[in-house]
Amino acid sequence: MRLTNHYDLPPAIYQAVSGMTRKPEPHVYHPTELINNPLIRFLKMRHWDELEEDASDRLWALLGSACHAVLQKAGDILNALAEEQLRYGIDGCSLVMTGTPDIYIDHAIEDYKVTSVYAFLLGAKIEWERQLNIYAFMFTRYGFDVKHLRIHAILRDWMRSKALYDRNYPKIPFHTLNVRKWSTGEQEAYVLGRINLFKSVDDGVVIPTACTDEERWARPTTWAVMKGRGKKAVRVFNDEETARKYIGAKGDQSEYRIEERPGQYIRCEGYCPVRAFCKYNPYREVSDD
Repeated sequence: MRLTNHYDLPPAIYQAVSGMTRKPEPHVYHPTELINNPLIRFLKMRHWDELEEDASDRLWALLGSACHAVLQKAGDILNALAEEQLRYGIDGCSLVMTGTPDIYIDHAIEDYKVTSVYAFLLGAKIEWERQLNIYAFMFTRYGFDVKHLRIHAILRDWMRSKALYDRNYPKIPFHTLNVRKWSTGEQEAYVLGRINLFKSVDDGVVIPTACTDEERWARPTTWAVMKGRGKKAVRVFNDEETARKYIGAKGDQSEYRIEERPGQYIRCEGYCPVRAFCKYNPYREVSDD
C-alpha cells in the first residue's frame, strides 16, 4: 500500500501514521477484520501493492494510537493488562486469531474509541459489541474471568456551547457505554463461524459477496417537506407517500414542496480502503480502457 501526503503534513506526522495499516496474512485473523465483510480483506490481499491512501485519512487513527500509548503506561500503575497481545490457535489447523484489547481491569474489558458525538448519540455500535465479545472469548481461553464489557468514548467534535442548552448532549467530551456480553456459546459460535468463513475465502472455496447495507453504513433515501424558501426541513419522512399526506393535511398546500434526499452508502463513498477495486461500489470510477 502506498501512503501519499497530498496535504503536506509534517514529516513527523507522516512517519507516525505510516505503519498503521498491515497487509493481511493468509489464515491469520484480527478481530477488526472478522467483524467486517471478508470482501474487504479479500480485496486488500489481491490489490495490496495497488492500494493508495493519504496520510490525512489517518489523523483520527493517530489520536487513537496516542490514547493507546497512554493506556499502556497506565497498565502497570493500575495493576491491569493494557495493550496485551492475545493469540488463539485453532486445534489441528494453521489458523491463528490475534488481537490486542485496550485494557483488562477488574474483570472488565474496556476499549477506548476516539469518535464523534453523533456516534455516541446512536449508542453502542454493533461492531463494537462484536469486537469486545471476540476479545472476551480470547481472554476466557487464557483463563481470565470476564464479567463486563465497556466502551470509553472520547468525543472529538464535542462543543461546550451545545452542552449548555441541550440536555441530551453529552456534558463533557467523554462517555462510557456498557456493552452487552454474550453467553460463552454465542461467543464461540460467532468466532468460529467467522473464522471458518474467512478461511473459506482465503482458500478460494467461497467467493466473497457484496457488503450488507449495515456494513456499507447505508443511509436510506428520505423525503423532506420544505416550506417556502426555507432551507431547513419542516419534517422528514422515509417514504414519499407519507410526505404528500402530510402536505395534504395543511391548509395552504402551495407553500410546501417535497425534496427527495437520495440515500448513500457512506463507507463505499469515502471510507472503505478498497473502494477503488470493489465492483459492488456504486461510486467507483471505471476506466473505459
